[in-house]
Amino acid sequence: MKLRFGAVIPVCKMQDATIVVPAPDGAFSVKAKGIMRAIHRMIRATALAVLAISVPVHAEDAKDTRCPAGARAFAEVRRNADLHQPAAQTALAMCYDVGRHVQPSRTENVRLLTEAAQQEYLQAESELGRIYLYGRGVPADYAKALRWEQKAADRGDARAQRDLAFMYERGLGVSPDPARATEWNRKAAEQNQPEAQMHLAQALARSNDPKDQAEALQWYARAAKHDLPEAQMAMARERIRQKDCAGAIRWYKEAAGSGEAQAMFELGRVYSQPLCGNHGAEDQERAWFWFTLADRFRVRESREETERIGASLTSAQKKRVAKTAERWIRKHRESDKEKD
Repeated sequence: MKLRFGAVIPVCKMQDATIVVPAPDGAFSVKAKGIMRAIHRMIRATALAVLAISVPVHAEDAKDTRCPAGARAFAEVRRNADLHQPAAQTALAMCYDVGRHVQPSRTENVRLLTEAAQQEYLQAESELGRIYLYGRGVPADYAKALRWEQKAADRGDARAQRDLAFMYERGLGVSPDPARATEWNRKAAEQNQPEAQMHLAQALARSNDPKDQAEALQWYARAAKHDLPEAQMAMARERIRQKDCAGAIRWYKEAAGSGEAQAMFELGRVYSQPLCGNHGAEDQERAWFWFTLADRFRVRESREETERIGASLTSAQKKRVAKTAERWIRKHRESDKEKD
């Protein structure tokens, strides 16, 4: 028995198929025991065959295909790429993408990725699809994007599955199809792809079915843990709806820390209104703090709120809050979200 899945499985032949009746005392004869051992060997061989079927086309698919930092490692990548090894071709393509060890070249980047993708190398298929989908250094080509994204998505690449969902959401190279978009978002979301979790949650939240809406919250929660501000905002607003002030404040602060200016404004509202705040000077200062930040980040409505609450604060309070706001901005400046 020879399996054509990239491996030959050794098969044990049964030397004697004669069935021998067990002795009266229940003990098998030697010949029967030999038959049983042969059967067990055949079962093991079958199990190995199943494993062989599950082996990917390229064992290299799990290799690191980033452009190497060291000169020696780069030289090895280049040698292997010249031998048409797809993992090395993909890594060398990344070098041409970022201009490390070589002059940047989108032409070489695409050529190497195409050669690797034509060998059914998963990471090359996915990367090539994204280049054509988003027009990264080449004109966007949705037909080519669909070809490579579909191949990678069918083989389980979560990023390609999310890209394919995006194409069905926007009608890029395909007819808009919300159901297909949701299908691919779900596949990617189940592999913990954050944007897919977010978009799946949004689709489920639009349903009138309470079960879908409950599931949407679960996906929002999972996406929020990946620091996606939209998901964090959705969680904060749901906590407000449930009158869970502590939970709402937590998620609003997470979103604000991710640079979401609307979260700053809504957090100011939380502290300035009766449900969760407006319980004295401390809440007034907190509200003014968040409205001040929102104003710095160009949220239009925040200027009026800043002036309204500021009228009730002393100069010392304003000075203290202003210093706190400056420290907050310096702390979060590395996120490059400030819009000044």
